[in-house]
Amino acid sequence: MPPYSYSDCVHCGKTIAKKEDAIINANGAIFCCWGCETVYSILKKEHFSLINKPHAGSSEYDILDNESFLRDYSVLQDGRQGMRFFVEGVQCTSCLWIIDQIPHWIPEVETVHLNMSQNTLFVSLKSPGFFGKVVSTLAALGYKTYPIRNTGEARHFQKKENHRHLMRLGVAGACAGSIMLYSFALYSGLTGPMAQVFQYINLAFFLPVLFYCARPFYINLWRSFRAWRPSIDLPIVLAVAIGFVLSLLHLIQGRQDFYFDSLSVLIFLLLASRYLLSRTQQKFLNSSYLLSFFEAQICRRWNEGRHAYEKVSASHLNTGDKILVNEGERIPADGEMINDWVNINPSVLTGESLPQKLFKGAKIYAGTKVVSGYAEILIEHTTGGSRIGRILKKVEEQIYNKTPLISLTDKAAHYFTLFILSLGMLFFLFYSVIDIAEAVRRTLALIILACPCALAFATPLTQSLSLKKASKKGYLIKNAESLEKLSRVKNVFFDKTGTLTQGQFEFLKWKSLQSGESVNFVPDTITLNAIYSIETHSQHPIARALVKQLEKVCDVKLPVCSLKEIPGKGISGTVEDNHYKLISALPDDGNDDSGIIASTVAIYRNELLVAYACLGDKLRKDAKETITALKKSGIKPHIVSGDNDSTVRNVAKKLELADDSIYAGVSPEEKSTIVNTVSNALMVGDGVNDALAMSSCSIGIAVQGSVEASLVAADIYSAKEGVSPVLDLILLSKNTLSIIKRNLVISFLYNFAGGIAALFGVISPLVAAILMPVSSLVILLSTVAGTKFTRKFNKWLPTNIR
Repeated sequence: MPPYSYSDCVHCGKTIAKKEDAIINANGAIFCCWGCETVYSILKKEHFSLINKPHAGSSEYDILDNESFLRDYSVLQDGRQGMRFFVEGVQCTSCLWIIDQIPHWIPEVETVHLNMSQNTLFVSLKSPGFFGKVVSTLAALGYKTYPIRNTGEARHFQKKENHRHLMRLGVAGACAGSIMLYSFALYSGLTGPMAQVFQYINLAFFLPVLFYCARPFYINLWRSFRAWRPSIDLPIVLAVAIGFVLSLLHLIQGRQDFYFDSLSVLIFLLLASRYLLSRTQQKFLNSSYLLSFFEAQICRRWNEGRHAYEKVSASHLNTGDKILVNEGERIPADGEMINDWVNINPSVLTGESLPQKLFKGAKIYAGTKVVSGYAEILIEHTTGGSRIGRILKKVEEQIYNKTPLISLTDKAAHYFTLFILSLGMLFFLFYSVIDIAEAVRRTLALIILACPCALAFATPLTQSLSLKKASKKGYLIKNAESLEKLSRVKNVFFDKTGTLTQGQFEFLKWKSLQSGESVNFVPDTITLNAIYSIETHSQHPIARALVKQLEKVCDVKLPVCSLKEIPGKGISGTVEDNHYKLISALPDDGNDDSGIIASTVAIYRNELLVAYACLGDKLRKDAKETITALKKSGIKPHIVSGDNDSTVRNVAKKLELADDSIYAGVSPEEKSTIVNTVSNALMVGDGVNDALAMSSCSIGIAVQGSVEASLVAADIYSAKEGVSPVLDLILLSKNTLSIIKRNLVISFLYNFAGGIAALFGVISPLVAAILMPVSSLVILLSTVAGTKFTRKFNKWLPTNIR
């Protein structure tokens, strides 16, 4: 296979499927089109005058490279030493693209990672390198940067920036409302001196909107121009500038054509939509998951001087420390067991539903939980260097490397902007020969009316409403791109424990020696009382599950003689002159549709087998119906689990999954590899053991668990019980995408018709300015009507899984 087959464009990252579609320059770099090759060549040849002279010589940034400053602010991330900054003014994927080019413009920069949810930028340098040059470059691009030590400082700066955005939004809303109020009087026929006073009042109210509220549009346009990148804000700025100039001229000349009201409302709506998207992203994505996962756990560390355990924070533990972890607590670090035994729940790492017993000398891992007994541990790796810590760091690294795709509307708006400007210029040159005044009038009407404001407004609004309505249903979607990816899903991988099953180890049923009697079989009262009396003396999870079940029917605890634990097998004892032995037996696959038998206890009385106790997990009620519905919709379901092969195949059999859809006994790292081999794949899981797979998959959905920890790895978090939300969300994504496409068609038809009318002189600049927000209103109505679908989620689901 040639090296450029199925490659990615060096400039925009787009996948190139065929060799003949690739553009290869003289240096062997691969591009998807000549446009990318041209822009890339411009940048690489350093025709970017801003970066050639980025004001790096300014002394105000020298302090960043001061030795004492570096000592305070230098951080280690992904094995690289660097500095973290809060970047003020990050708005969209264009900002991400521009900042990602810094290593190309400044060779001393090794890597840059921008976290758009927190507006934090990590920069690492080659030696020698200067952080001052990076910051001066960002400043020249219009980004204010502040060095930070931790995420707490980032949240402080982010809060201040959000406050500024709200101030702009509030001023725009107040001014637009006031302008509309005075304009209503003018449209109603007010004339004379009072009308002129109202016109000047409108001008006064519009000036804050023009010079303060609309400032983000000017800054974004300036950055795009300096980076040789087309901007959707260009027609917005042109429309505002032209509308203001014409309104001012008409006011001076005493004419009645003014656009203050329509322009102020347009700016207010655009600001509101962008702010809503920004806050949604900030709310649902937070990378402080290590702290939330271990919950700043308080541990007991051995103090040699006092010969006692003392309480310390998990963050203060060191390699070589001895710690004590009691029942119900989570292990904070990797290490070696130094006491005799402990029962742990390892599902956070393996997905294994059956508790595991560890003995002295065994390795024990952070994140697992003590379910009975206690653990004395000699620490080998602290939280950050533990196995779970390394997995979470990989998750974070993969999230930073996920560059958002340029949306369909973003591309369309860029091309549409260039097309309209080119058309307007050509028309002006052609018609100015005939009538230059009319050429100016018609060209201005074209630019104002055919501005892709509706395109800029439609997609963010649709996405915002979908995200908001989904969150009310218990679905937290951290970015709008997830909806687009979800609509293309062809394969769904389900974790078993806690996802398809309830994730709780419990008693399922009694089983008789005669298979025909097993349905409603229950041992006699004497046997039940004996089992209850014996198992109350054991701390094993199986014993606890049996005791919990028998407490409902046994009201007496009988004395037990000759009590004896059988290591690795079970327990025995004598009750009322009868010797009972309860030992592990091989589980079967069960015949019901709810229970997943993970462990079977054989019950002997006087060496005669009298019954079996079956324990394990249970399938969720909606699991089978969801799998069936996915198959009918053309989506292939899979099961991928760290549990043993027999248990996983038992689940697959009940769900009627094919053998090639079953993956058992796999580690978190292997899960990630499996889902990466399948295109358009969705990973559904509930544990941190699924985090690596969910973050490396096309898209991930987390069910239950910690919202904060889940949304770092997964794209979507479902707070609803069961797995039916998978169908729910796929339907939502398809509906959202169809609304966006419909809005695109409406917008293009609207602008095409209006553009033709403007060029033929049917529409004046005044009418164009009035009609411009009308297109946004039409898109608003289309979007609101379309997203009503989310209020009727359950009507689209199969009746038996609503």
